[in-house]
Amino acid sequence: MSNRERKIDRLSREQTNDFLRRSSLTYLECCVSLMLTHLTREEVATILEQEAHMVRELG
Repeated sequence: MSNRERKIDRLSREQTNDFLRRSSLTYLECCVSLMLTHLTREEVATILEQEAHMVRELG
C-alpha cells in the first residue's frame, strides 16, 4: 500500500505543479494585456526585457 501512496503523492504533486505553471502563465498574460491598455507595445517590451534580465540575474 505504501508504494501506491507514493505514486498518488507523486501524481498529486505533478498535477499541482502543472496547475500552478498554467495559472502563472495565464496571470502573466493578463498582466501583459493590462499593460498594453495603458502603455505602448515598445514600452511593454522594454519593461518585460528588463524584468527578464533581472530574473536571469537571480539565476
